[in-house]
Amino acid sequence: MPEMPFKLAGMFLSAGLLAAGLAGPAYPADVSTTVQSGSAPAKAAVTTPAGRSGVASNEADIVFPPPPDKPRIRYLYSLARYQDMGFPERGFFGKILDFFTGKKIPEGWALVRPYGVCAVGDRVYVADTEGSAVVVFNRVKKTITRFGGKLAGRLVAPIGIASDGRETVFVTDSNQKLVMAYDLEGNFLFQCSPTGDFDRPTGLAWDAARNRLLVVDSGRKMVFAYGLDGIKKAEYPVEGDMAGGLVNPVNIALGPGGEMFITDPIICGVSVFSPEGKFLRKWGECGDMAGYFARPRGVALDSEGNVYVADALFHAVQIFDPAGKLLLFFGADGSEPGAFHLPAGIFIDPQDRVYVVDSGNNRVQVFQYIKTR
Repeated sequence: MPEMPFKLAGMFLSAGLLAAGLAGPAYPADVSTTVQSGSAPAKAAVTTPAGRSGVASNEADIVFPPPPDKPRIRYLYSLARYQDMGFPERGFFGKILDFFTGKKIPEGWALVRPYGVCAVGDRVYVADTEGSAVVVFNRVKKTITRFGGKLAGRLVAPIGIASDGRETVFVTDSNQKLVMAYDLEGNFLFQCSPTGDFDRPTGLAWDAARNRLLVVDSGRKMVFAYGLDGIKKAEYPVEGDMAGGLVNPVNIALGPGGEMFITDPIICGVSVFSPEGKFLRKWGECGDMAGYFARPRGVALDSEGNVYVADALFHAVQIFDPAGKLLLFFGADGSEPGAFHLPAGIFIDPQDRVYVVDSGNNRVQVFQYIKTR
């Protein structure tokens, strides 16, 4: 990908969005060899003008790009603490859970180390990997519940989560090599493929047009398709020397025609496949500037077909058109509203609310995509 000139940072691509995350990020030792300079400069081409960090002191004012540019993303709220639901502190039963699981949730916090997220109606479902549970936030009823602790449907390391939007929530558990199905209240229903298809299931997406669940298996480099009965319908290899072959497929999202958008943090890219598993196109490479990737994780599409990719090491979300052209990016390393530390899963609901799992900050941040028309 060629270097993007700074002069393109106009109304839609603004300087104040990701600069803190892209200007000389410190990469962990295990990925330093994958970040190449190549045609990209050693320092990001986008820098932050004085007084335009994109993070406002008043949460109601947090928009991206920051003024005077026209806003496209607006920060709404975060889901993290019991106080977010109106509770003064963590409840008695939460503390009992700590005792039995040995996993201490910081006082007042509902999440330990989340990864995946999806929303159905007023409920936001969060796969809490280190909490060994799915945590459900309901801001209308002001409740926080969790499931996955019972013997039937017990979760150990939940990662991916998706729903058919009607009555079922699906969760991958990479530790147990399973995909579990629950009703919207968290009651266990069944597990997909009890015969042992999976090696390391991770990302999930529901294909409403074909009434099937798509499961990314990072270990086997496959995408599996399952029906609502838990029976496998199809499998698609996405690895190897084939065009668009992936090394470590992780997360998946679907385009308007059922195209599969799959992220791979090792090859630093997004690969697109047809609903039948045929490779269509790919974009992205390792680098340290806008439009490149360091560790792409979650992926989602809004109602206009724009592709959102959460990058764990850039601590940001980059937005592309369906062909891979960079449109906008937002976030920076930090803990204040609108900033991220190790963002992971991402989900966009029909109202174009963008749910980003801010894993390192033990929270989910919710934004609104602002349409231009």
